[in-house]
Amino acid sequence: MVSVMTAKTAKRNDEAFIRNITSNYQAANLRAESGLDSDKEFYNTVDFSWRQFWESLLYENSPPGLMSPFVALMIERSFSRAWCVCQNRGILPLSTKYNSLGFIIICWLFFFPGSWLLTTALVLTLFTEAGSLSDIDAFLVIVAFTCLFMRRLIVSVKYGYFRRETYGKLSMPAPEWDGDKTRRQLITWGWSKPRDYPGLIEDELAIAMDENDVLLQGLPFSLDKNSAELLGKRGRGSRYSAKTELTDETEISSAFLLTEILKSAYENNPNLKKNESAMNVTMGVFALALPALALLVFNIYDLEFFGSSLATVIIGSGSLVGLFVCHQLLLFGLLCKFDFDRRRSCLEMLGDLIEYPGIKLSRLYPHDSEVHGKDSYLLIDLERKSNVFAWTLTRRVLKSFGSAFYDRIQGYTSILFLFSLICVAMLNVIFWTPFAHHFSTIAVLLMIIIVIAFASLGAIFSAIKLQRLSEIHCDRLRKKMFILEEKIASCRLSANVDEEERLSIVRALMEQADESLGFNELTYKPTVLLGYPASRSLVGSFLGILFTGLVIGLEGFSASGIFYDLSGWFVFP
Repeated sequence: MVSVMTAKTAKRNDEAFIRNITSNYQAANLRAESGLDSDKEFYNTVDFSWRQFWESLLYENSPPGLMSPFVALMIERSFSRAWCVCQNRGILPLSTKYNSLGFIIICWLFFFPGSWLLTTALVLTLFTEAGSLSDIDAFLVIVAFTCLFMRRLIVSVKYGYFRRETYGKLSMPAPEWDGDKTRRQLITWGWSKPRDYPGLIEDELAIAMDENDVLLQGLPFSLDKNSAELLGKRGRGSRYSAKTELTDETEISSAFLLTEILKSAYENNPNLKKNESAMNVTMGVFALALPALALLVFNIYDLEFFGSSLATVIIGSGSLVGLFVCHQLLLFGLLCKFDFDRRRSCLEMLGDLIEYPGIKLSRLYPHDSEVHGKDSYLLIDLERKSNVFAWTLTRRVLKSFGSAFYDRIQGYTSILFLFSLICVAMLNVIFWTPFAHHFSTIAVLLMIIIVIAFASLGAIFSAIKLQRLSEIHCDRLRKKMFILEEKIASCRLSANVDEEERLSIVRALMEQADESLGFNELTYKPTVLLGYPASRSLVGSFLGILFTGLVIGLEGFSASGIFYDLSGWFVFP
């Protein structure tokens, strides 16, 4: 497997730093102990950039290939930088130095014409006299364009969570940035299938360690001899090996163990291909079903969907393009749930490692024939001080793993929920106001609400389960502290001073671990959706708002006395 080093970690000599470590706390205070410039040598936590968000939203909503180059020139104020931005952002792809030939062809044959067509359809619908477009439902066009706009909003959020150094590279010529680097940053490409992008897991782990000011290679886990030997045979040649200069025969590097946990969930999970196939089938069905529904309803009422003039053909075609794009919103919803589930799997495994008897090695290595059929367990004993220290910091790094992707996933889930509410609001506007509309628009809106809301709800439930693990692990630590108190009391009665002192130190460290975990994950950085921590009450609020909107819409339909004529157009009494 090819190893890809991040730019900043490639400049540092972490192995030299490890050789100078004489205590665990030095590895947990990386910046101060290394004496390196934190701005130049380490990655910091990603903060959402509103400037980059608004710039990206402007890029995305400018007709690609037509107006987007002028927008890039206006923002960058340099022809060379504007050229690089157009290539790296894919808004005017022409050079194979930046993007593959296949991507360039697809953009100019499908993506760009589809965008132009839908934008033209919206302009014609809004600014053409109603009499000449009597067969066109303006609301259906607006719904189609809203699907495209929400996708553009998601893309803009993506750029809002890019790192500062990445923004600079987007305006630089290849190979500072290219199509492969772009795909590694995409939820739908690199992050959904990291096994196809070697080194991505290790890169994000290095970044997570920098963000937490920790070097996990310098923090060993103390295991039983058999487990240490078995794990020591694995990971050779990888960036994070099981053995370092700080480990003895019964210890392994916590960076190595965390890497193996991550790969078991992100690369070697037996359910990955099954989930991938299910998502592809679901998206394919929805991508065809939504436009087909609009065409079917028109056909039932014996109407011509595309009309008889050039303008109506453009509007009808643009509407179908927008409805087809809606499947990409469903894709993001499914990927959000998928990512929350993968993160939960990793945290569950790390939490189960401290509960007797630990985890089966076959769970860590699902495709390894050597460990299958054996009752080999891996357990981290928290009655050892070094294990408490290493486990706490390893868990903190794991929670920050892929933080830029994680923040985007939370944002995407919120956007999809808002999209469901926007569709509900459109339904209410149609039912409560005397705007002309066709029954096909109602059918399309209901289908979007049901499918996108269901995807959002699935992602929210997965986020709640992930957040719930913080409480579960806090409870496990407190249970162990309670037992330690009894052991310490027994040592006092038996006058075993040395054991009492050792256990007292372990208990004090475990108490700090509990407080740190609780504050960091339940107060400071919980999983957040729509600005609120993920909890069961959030699901109640989500369903309450959604069903209230639908009930109000139904009431508006009943109160207004709307019915539809033989052609499917609304009629007020």
